Amino acid sequence: MKYLYEMKLEIENETKDIKELDKLLLTKLKIQKNELLSWKLTRKSLDARKKPTLYFLLQFEVELKEKISLILAKKGILKPLTEKVIEKTASLGEKLDKRPVIVGSGPSGLMCAYKLAEKGLKPIIIERGAPVEERVEAVNEFVRTGEFNKKTNVAFGEGGAGTFSDGKLTTRSKSPLVKDVLEILIKGGADEAITYINNPHLGTDGLREIVVKIREMIINKGGTFIFSKAFKSFDIIDESDSNGAKGVKGIYLDDGTYIETNMVILAIGHSAKDTIRYLAEVGIPLEAKPYSVGFRIEHKASLINMNQYGRDDEITEKLLGNSEYYLTYKGDRGVYSFCMCPGGVVVPSNSFDGEIVTNGMSYKNRAGKQSNAAIVATVGIDDFNEGPLGGVEFQEEIERKAFNLSGGSLMALGQNAMDFIEGKGSNEIKVDFKPSYLPGIKLGDFRDVLPIDICEELVKGLKDFDRKIPGFIAGGFLTGPETRTSSPVRILRDENAMILGYNKIYAIGEGAGYAGGIVSAGIDGLKLAYTILKKYNGVNN
Repeated sequence: MKYLYEMKLEIENETKDIKELDKLLLTKLKIQKNELLSWKLTRKSLDARKKPTLYFLLQFEVELKEKISLILAKKGILKPLTEKVIEKTASLGEKLDKRPVIVGSGPSGLMCAYKLAEKGLKPIIIERGAPVEERVEAVNEFVRTGEFNKKTNVAFGEGGAGTFSDGKLTTRSKSPLVKDVLEILIKGGADEAITYINNPHLGTDGLREIVVKIREMIINKGGTFIFSKAFKSFDIIDESDSNGAKGVKGIYLDDGTYIETNMVILAIGHSAKDTIRYLAEVGIPLEAKPYSVGFRIEHKASLINMNQYGRDDEITEKLLGNSEYYLTYKGDRGVYSFCMCPGGVVVPSNSFDGEIVTNGMSYKNRAGKQSNAAIVATVGIDDFNEGPLGGVEFQEEIERKAFNLSGGSLMALGQNAMDFIEGKGSNEIKVDFKPSYLPGIKLGDFRDVLPIDICEELVKGLKDFDRKIPGFIAGGFLTGPETRTSSPVRILRDENAMILGYNKIYAIGEGAGYAGGIVSAGIDGLKLAYTILKKYNGVNN
């Protein structure tokens, strides 16, 4: 039987002890080498409660000889390990008539495609944007020159919006499929440390390499990718044998291409507003859902490090890197930090013309001199116009206002955090660093973009955060708006992810309104794949 064992280790001891953890385990458990049958590090997190003295909390999965296991378990030193399992294997062995089509190559689409391809279903993946290699060039050109590519940008392209982010793998999900998602990422080249490091991340540079490798694995297993062509419409049929549900016999792409299929999986991402509008027009059941809006706040990384670690020295730089934070304030609306990017930059995240949207991005090493995070307040259906697209329209209004204030340029709205607190617009940058948003900053006041009541809550939130991290306001610069925290709409589906009223048309991931982040989106994609594989294990052609 396997058990969990936890230990505490000062970070200064990490470099000399972490390489010989088996010896450390023997010493801590007071056992002989032959009594330790197997061990694996399963979690590593930072304990800064006694800063500036910092500790690593290490959790191990260990297997010992039965007698010593029982003794240590009785003393409370070891805890029995229990794992949830999920049924994953095909049971009926039927064949699909046509290859399944997956619309979108973000985390949910890629994970679903990988598992279907592995079992012989040969999925066709439609991606409106370009493959990663071309996408990086297009985004760099966009940031450098302002030449916006409607098909390939920070929101659209292989890997989804997360490819140009921090690549966070944090999730609150307790699903056993978390492990499956991480295993696929490791097969794609991710470091195995993502299975045990607390709040792991891949970085935008790491994600770009991993996505390409996963694409290659899917192709090697029989999958096909079609890039730079967008889903346009369904070829719908009535199916009298499916309780009145409608089915599909094919889809059309925006260049007129027709693909025959009787299974379509929508993994469209949260920025595919044109696709959502099409779905609403043809009667796909949708509803508006809550999300959050606000701006990015940027600081010197050293300010955050000092507050979080109690120190900013060579040891913390080498062993810990720039610090993260997660802040919440409970007022009339929830205000919280989101997508924190230590040592990162603020980037444009436009997906269509006539809008300004920001996001955060960082690389694997998180070594930049500045850190940023979204500070956002929740919005809900009471804030929106009636109808399923009310949240989309609310989002677009904010983004258009920012675009108009920029004079039709790519410049994001910028404001000193202290000026925002004092209720006045900014006419000069007062922080002692240059804001990282490369297209440039248009100084002004976020009250000209965001609703006043939301700004009032954001002010309350910032004041609360300043008490938790002194200097948060005085040392902060705001860039925005940030409006793409999650999808503003939800596609209604059943427990198997099948869209209500339709047969073999599924909706998964963040764009469908059922996930928030790389891991949770990946879990949603894998859940559907395993559901499909309980019935099918191949395709007839």
